[in-house]
Amino acid sequence: MKQINLIIALVLCMSLIIAGCDKKGNEENNSETIGSNVIKSNEEDKTQARDYKAKDNTEDKAEANSDNADDIVEKEEDEADKADNAAADKKIVAGTFMAAELLDILEVDNVVGILSSSKTLPTRYDDVPRVGNPMKPDLESVVAVDPDLYIADANVKETLEELFKGQDLEKMYLTNNSYDDVLNNIQLVGDIVGKSDKANELVSEMKEKEAEILSTINEDEKPEVLIIFGTPESFMIATQYSYTGSLVEKLGGVNVASGLATRPAPYISFSLETVAELNPDIILRLTHANPEESKKAFDAEFEKGFWVNLDAVKNGNVYDLDPQYFGVSGNMQFMKALEEMAKILYQ
Repeated sequence: MKQINLIIALVLCMSLIIAGCDKKGNEENNSETIGSNVIKSNEEDKTQARDYKAKDNTEDKAEANSDNADDIVEKEEDEADKADNAAADKKIVAGTFMAAELLDILEVDNVVGILSSSKTLPTRYDDVPRVGNPMKPDLESVVAVDPDLYIADANVKETLEELFKGQDLEKMYLTNNSYDDVLNNIQLVGDIVGKSDKANELVSEMKEKEAEILSTINEDEKPEVLIIFGTPESFMIATQYSYTGSLVEKLGGVNVASGLATRPAPYISFSLETVAELNPDIILRLTHANPEESKKAFDAEFEKGFWVNLDAVKNGNVYDLDPQYFGVSGNMQFMKALEEMAKILYQ
C-alpha cells in the first residue's frame, strides 16, 4: 500500500513539473513573439521612414530640376532677345532692288544706304543716301554711311569682295535664281536683321497663297513651254535653272529646254533648228533691260517665216511677260508672278 501511495505521489510531482515547464515555455514563446513583433514593427517604421524620406528627396530633386530647366529656358530666351536686339540695331545697306523690297516688307527702318536705281524704290527709304550701281557700288558712298551689313546679290560676290577688301563690313549674298530661293531669303534676312517673327508670318501667308494657286491648276495637263529671254541685240533660252523656269516647273509645266543645259546655267544660246524640234505648246517672251526696245526686237524676229510655223505661234500661245513681275532673277513680286503664270499656262 505504501508503495502504491509513493508511486501516486511521484506521478503527481512529475505532472506538476511538466505543467510548470509548459507554462514557462508558453511564456517564453509569447515573449519571443511579442519581441519579434516589436522588432518587425520597428523595422517597418524605419523602412516607411526611409521611403518617405526617399520620396521627399525625389520630389525635391524633381522640383529642383524643374526650376533649373525653367532657368535654362529663361536664360536662352533672354540670350535670343539680346541677339534679336543686336541684329535689329545693325546699320544696313540694301545693295540690290530685291534687298530693298525685302527689307521694306520686313519693316526694317535702320537702312542707312540703298542702291541707285531708275526703278521706284520703297517709299520707306526715300531719304536714305544712294550708294551707286548694284553691280559696282561707289565705295566712298558706302563707307560714308558706316554700315554694319551690306546685302547684295550672289552673282556679284566676287566683285564686291574685291571692292570691300579691308573694310570691317559684314556681307550677305542672296541667291534669287528660283521661286524657292526668294521664299527662303525672306526667312534668312529676317533672322539676320532681328525680324524672325515677321519673316515667319510672311512665309506662312505666302505658302497659304501658293497652295491656293496650285489648287486651281489641272495636274493632268502638262503644257510644254519655251521661254525666250530677249534683249535688243540677242536672244537666249531660259532653262529650268532660271527664275522664270522655276515658276513653270512649280506649276507643273514642262520646260522643253530642260535637257539642253549641260551645266546649271539659267540662260543658254540656241539654234532655230533646236527650237523647231522642240515645237512647244506655249512660248514665253522675257525681257530685262529696255523692255520696249526688246519687245520690238521680238516682234521683228517673230515675223520671220520660221516662227510662224511653230504650233505655239499658230495657236496664238505667245505671251510677253510683264517685267514688273518676271525678271532675270527673282523679286518680291514672286507670288503675283506665280499667279500670273498659272493663268497663262492653264487659262
